[in-house]
Amino acid sequence: MKLVNAELHEVLSAKKVTHLFHANTVATSTSFILAGGLLSRGDVERRNIFQTPQSSDEDDKKFDVWNDIFLDAEDLHKKFQRQNKYGPVLFKFRIDFLLQGDLDVWVTKSNPIYWREGQSSNDRYFKDTSELMKAWDEPGSQQRMFTIRKPGGPVLFPYLDEITIDYFDGNVYGEQGLHAGTIAVHSLFAATESFRSLRSLVKTRECTPNCYCVKNIKNELSNLERARLFCPRDLIHSA
Repeated sequence: MKLVNAELHEVLSAKKVTHLFHANTVATSTSFILAGGLLSRGDVERRNIFQTPQSSDEDDKKFDVWNDIFLDAEDLHKKFQRQNKYGPVLFKFRIDFLLQGDLDVWVTKSNPIYWREGQSSNDRYFKDTSELMKAWDEPGSQQRMFTIRKPGGPVLFPYLDEITIDYFDGNVYGEQGLHAGTIAVHSLFAATESFRSLRSLVKTRECTPNCYCVKNIKNELSNLERARLFCPRDLIHSA
């Protein structure tokens, strides 16, 4: 359900939220940069440009969110001290787009991967900002997603403050393979070659000693999954 953008800005400001975040893979993020903004997965498909597959793709189509863009109210890597499962590239946007644009913004009550057939819109989305404010501090807030509903093209880059890359100090495709962190950084720098204003926003993440991201990636992800996350399109292949 569409919320009043100015009211949503007030709620976020009251909760000390100054930015919204979008995480993705290196390859898909490169497509965003070349397109000039975030795109829904449906818009990427219609433009016939590259994006890495996600396990939620079929559910996204079934539940009519395939053409929406998803944002978080927090840097989930920093919050949970582990890698963001959607990818190592994090775009950070000022919430001021809510005051200056006419985008339709809906807020989900949970991640759509947990939705079930037969649920109503009231089950899936907050109906207004009053309901959102009341539920703000309830458990599971990380599943709440801010969605830009069917934008139809690239959006939000005028409000972009940072592009953060997780610099994973490990290899893709085995011990003799490609260094994931180096490949990721080089890919983002290559993509921003003609977009110097964006290049100045690219930085690498500095994790705390308590972060589990490196351990998780090394121990839990296959070579192919590491490649899906960290490699540009031309280096993603079967391992």
